[in-house]
Amino acid sequence: MNEPVPVTISECFFREESQVIIDHSEELPSVFSERIARKYSDDVSKEKKKFLGQFFTPLTISNYMASMIEVNCKRRNFKILDPGCGALTLSCSVVEKLVSTNPEINSIEIDAYDLDSGLSDIVLGIIEALRVWAAKKGVQVSVKYQAADFLLENEDKVSFGASTYDIVISNPPYFKVGKDDLRLKPFKDLLKGQQNIYSLFLLASSNLLKKDGQLIFIVPRSFTSGLYFESFRNLFFKKMDVRHFHLFDSRSAGFKRDQVLQENVIFKAERRKKDSNVRELLISYSIGLDDLNKARTKKYRSDNLMKSLGRMSVIHLPSSVAEENAMKTFSLWKNSLLSFGMRASTGPVVPFRSKSYLLNEKSQSADSVPLLWMHNCSKMKLNWPVVKEGKAAWIKDNELSNSRTLLNQNYVLLRRFSSKDDQSKLVATPYLAENFSYDRIGLENHMNYVYMPEGHLDKIDVYGLAVLFNSKLFDDYFRSLSGNTQVSATELNHIPLPDLAAIRKIGKSYLSVGKNRKCEIDNIVNKAFDVALTDK
Repeated sequence: MNEPVPVTISECFFREESQVIIDHSEELPSVFSERIARKYSDDVSKEKKKFLGQFFTPLTISNYMASMIEVNCKRRNFKILDPGCGALTLSCSVVEKLVSTNPEINSIEIDAYDLDSGLSDIVLGIIEALRVWAAKKGVQVSVKYQAADFLLENEDKVSFGASTYDIVISNPPYFKVGKDDLRLKPFKDLLKGQQNIYSLFLLASSNLLKKDGQLIFIVPRSFTSGLYFESFRNLFFKKMDVRHFHLFDSRSAGFKRDQVLQENVIFKAERRKKDSNVRELLISYSIGLDDLNKARTKKYRSDNLMKSLGRMSVIHLPSSVAEENAMKTFSLWKNSLLSFGMRASTGPVVPFRSKSYLLNEKSQSADSVPLLWMHNCSKMKLNWPVVKEGKAAWIKDNELSNSRTLLNQNYVLLRRFSSKDDQSKLVATPYLAENFSYDRIGLENHMNYVYMPEGHLDKIDVYGLAVLFNSKLFDDYFRSLSGNTQVSATELNHIPLPDLAAIRKIGKSYLSVGKNRKCEIDNIVNKAFDVALTDK
């Protein structure tokens, strides 16, 4: 009788790949796992990956994460959690690390979960390969694998904080969680605002970690700052001490096979001890994967990186001397926009909600006013009129639309979104009411604006703030603070600022320069605060 033809890619992998390694090969289980994961990933649609938030961990990252584990060489047994295991590459790397560094090790138990049932046959083959490899080293490895949702399967354990695992290692999924999602239940009354699934994985894992346990995750850097993750930070860092952050210069290198443009960070944390105060924290840096094993490192006091920004807790992660110097300068400033009676807000015109008011051309039959977008704003210059396809240049000005328009007065406009690879994180534009003959204007929602709720910004204030926001000094500070592509109005309201007199002096200096003013921005700001300009 002919052998049945494999009907799924996972069956094909299991038959053609795993049996070969089990019987004949000395290939490391992690190498085998990643090779299988690459093949599987190539066959999975982008839509499915997006739905699952699925990005398989490259072997270089997997081994680097495992290298962060501090191994107690007297321990004979370990229990590991891999809550979003994919093809089990991370678990394989951990087992290889433990076996190679601990001669006393006897057994390793792994609990592994993944929502993608299409991986089941593949994972079973990899488990067998891992078991056989470890047995040859005299170590018993047992894996309890479930093609199930980690958070739902462990809801009760997470709620009660069952301390179960010595090591939790994960490359969790990444997508936003709806407010009625059942996975929020253990944290329902503790988390505010819309959460991301990866933050739930972190909180749940920290609840399941033993007192001397270690947690190693690779996640987007977005959790280190911003209002969305404030309640998460309060919960997580009340319980956990971070010991090591690893930063990547490149946004794309980590998961370039999946064309992911995300600023990721690898970090290691431990359960906080009762006597834990200021601790040493290691930051390492690499451009991408090729130089990961040659990463630069630097030690910091944790209280020099974990700061308050208004009522928010934030984590600074400097990646250069310039960013460190900016942090030192800003630490001397005790003012903010709010203390000046100013405020940053977000442009009120949301295009898809305002379709009936948007116009491509100035209306002759009804009043209309300019609608400004990000493309209209560059450093120190408002580009108007500049029309971009698909971006309405005008908005109707009537009683119905007034909640979507602003009084024509002096503002500092700032782009809300940027890329880490952009030359500047912040782009600020002076807006003077005298240059527009309209009573009101429209600001699209991808813009922030600084204004005086009670009164008007003086022209000198507008220019002084815009120059400061556009300076390399401010850019360096903001990069140390935020891994987000979004520039938050909340952060802008609380970022430390110098005295208003110093800001006005900057504005006057800029206006007195004459031609090529933009080239003088950094000279003006650095001279004002005695800052040495450095790119290092």
